[in-house]
Amino acid sequence: MAEPTGITTNVAPIYSADLLYEQNCKCGTIEVLGANEQWTAGTGDKVWRIDVLYNGDASGRPARVFSTLAASNISSEGCAVITSAYLLNGQIIMGDFTGVTAGVGAGIILILYKDCSQS
Repeated sequence: MAEPTGITTNVAPIYSADLLYEQNCKCGTIEVLGANEQWTAGTGDKVWRIDVLYNGDASGRPARVFSTLAASNISSEGCAVITSAYLLNGQIIMGDFTGVTAGVGAGIILILYKDCSQS
């Protein structure tokens, strides 16, 4: 077998993305939340990333994406700041989330990426 070569700047993003997948996604599941739906970690995996897939009613007006948000590495005051924000389609937040309740506005869709507790 040939000796491995150094990682070049051309392929480094590929290795980085693969390591993120290995660290966070390979055995975790993905949750999808709609308006006013809730997820809590309980004793299971936490969520490390939340993507706003869609936020808007028929007129396209955004709503508050979260009714509640809890994280082990963000203070309750910090979570309150995030819940008061109007996040747009495609925005991503990362943290060690333990509870999420989607906002009550029509048309909210969130993708929650869970940790891999087996790695």
